[in-house]
Amino acid sequence: MDFAVYSLSIIGSFAAARWATENLKFHLRNKRFWVHHWILAAGLMLAMLAVKVEAAWLWGALTGVALEGLRRDNWSLVRAKK
Repeated sequence: MDFAVYSLSIIGSFAAARWATENLKFHLRNKRFWVHHWILAAGLMLAMLAVKVEAAWLWGALTGVALEGLRRDNWSLVRAKK
């Protein structure tokens, strides 16, 4: 059953992240760096791994957020010069 929870969490968080990135204007950036939501999700996953968090729904949710961010054209940490 953990796999079902994990899978549903991926789908739900992917959809929620997609909606949020299209409708909310919240950014962590400056002139040089842009910390995208997939980077934040990956950082949280590393922290969860370090402290041995095993909640399937949380892993699925962060995986969905990361996957939504990686599918976009502009996903790098360093901002491109214009």
